[in-house]
Amino acid sequence: MNKDALIEKIKKKAKQDEKYRRDPRFLETMGFLTAKGLLRTNLEILRQPNRRLRIDDVLWAGQNVEPRILEVLPAAVLRLGKHFDFDPIRHKELAQVIRLLREPAPKGEDFFGIPYEKVKVWLDFPLLDKRVKILRRKKLLKSFRLEPKAIEKLKTLSKKSGRSETEILESLLLKIDEISTSDIL
Repeated sequence: MNKDALIEKIKKKAKQDEKYRRDPRFLETMGFLTAKGLLRTNLEILRQPNRRLRIDDVLWAGQNVEPRILEVLPAAVLRLGKHFDFDPIRHKELAQVIRLLREPAPKGEDFFGIPYEKVKVWLDFPLLDKRVKILRRKKLLKSFRLEPKAIEKLKTLSKKSGRSETEILESLLLKIDEISTSDIL
């Protein structure tokens, strides 16, 4: 390939890239991901933190315009699932990576050419929206039936310490390693 042909090819690619960067699929995806704090850009993009995205559009934007989108997509879907129209049957590669992230598996297959290790990093990345917790720090709902005597003791401890009843139970459970098992049973 001679010099003129190479220059022409580069100009054509730059023109196509400029066109793709104005595409609504890219702008909406980047607007959402930058608003949530997963990506940063120097482009002037309207931040859209409440946008619901189609996975097909996000994949298009990641494959054709900005590969970093593909890097953060599995963690974004896992942590911000209500904002995506994710269908595990239609998006098998994404479903597989999400399953590995949820386990969490130390190693996995590449996601559209992006190493699993790079994808995994975004799972614990702090988001701008402090309400969205890191997956491993999300609290899970568990209900118990306790004797009235135990509930009264829990309420008393809560009032004395100024902590919630849940915090008291959590601290007691986490201290079990310090207590011998025979004392508990």
